[in-house]
Order: sequence, then structure tokens, then C-alpha cells
Amino acid sequence: MYKKTLKTAIAILSTVSASVLLMGQANADVREAIYTGNKPIAPYTPGIKLKNGMLFVSGNIPYIKGAIPEYARDGKNDMEDQTKIVMENIKAVLDKAGYTFNDAVKVSVFMTDIKNYGAFNKVYGTYWGEGDIPPAREAIDIGALPGGKPNAEVLVEVSLIAAK
Repeated sequence: MYKKTLKTAIAILSTVSASVLLMGQANADVREAIYTGNKPIAPYTPGIKLKNGMLFVSGNIPYIKGAIPEYARDGKNDMEDQTKIVMENIKAVLDKAGYTFNDAVKVSVFMTDIKNYGAFNKVYGTYWGEGDIPPAREAIDIGALPGGKPNAEVLVEVSLIAAK
């Protein structure tokens, strides 16, 4: 248990550190905050677009109008359903900022159970076509994710960095 927790903490810190370094260097270049119809459940901005062409998309969980829909927590293909919601939420931020998934350069994936890795990839992979170059990525097994409620566990969270 300790090794898994330490490994997870190190992975999260390395991802956060890289993002903070990039943001720190370009903080004066912040051009636009990107908001979509999904209201954040905490104090964060869904997307930050910089003048230098970089876009940072916050971690997205499978919420539609503030909750996980019944079909994504009914015990039938929940990981696929939740992944689809998350990717569509990210797509909304990308669209609003004028980007596509092909502009993505780095993705971080957090799952409550790495055994869902295949189910996640089944949906995730559909967002890039034949000949496209998917972004660099890590997938991290983590104990729990924010936003879960009784009988409505958040199984996946995805964040993304894009560049033009």
C-alpha cells in the first residue's frame, strides 16, 4: 500500500511540477480563461489559453450538469460511459478555445482502478484518427477522485495540455 501511495504521489508531483514550470514562465502571457456550460465544482478554471499558443485544460470528471448521469454509474460499462463524458467535456473546452484533440501534447489520466485501463483506452483512442499522433500520456491508479458520491463513484479524471 505504501509503495502504491508513494508512486502515485511522485507521479502527481512530476505532472504538477511540469505544469507549474510552464505556467510560471508564461504567467504574464495569460490571454483567456475558457469556460463551458459545465460549472466547476471547485475554485478552478476549466481552461487557460496563453498567448504563446499553449492551452491547459483542467482535470475533468464525468459530470453533466453537476452530477454523474445514471447510465454512467449503473454497473454496465461505467468506465466506458464515464470516459466518454470526460472526453466530451474536454472537447467542449478545446472547441471553445479553438483547438482539437490533434493539438494535444500531454494528457494525464487518473483512474480509481488500473484494471479499467483497457476500457478507458477503448473510448479514449476513438478521439484520434488513423495517422494522427496521440499526445504523450501517463495513466495513474489512484485511490479516490474528487466529486464522487454514494453510489456514484468517479472512476476517471483526465487533464490535457495542448499547443498550436
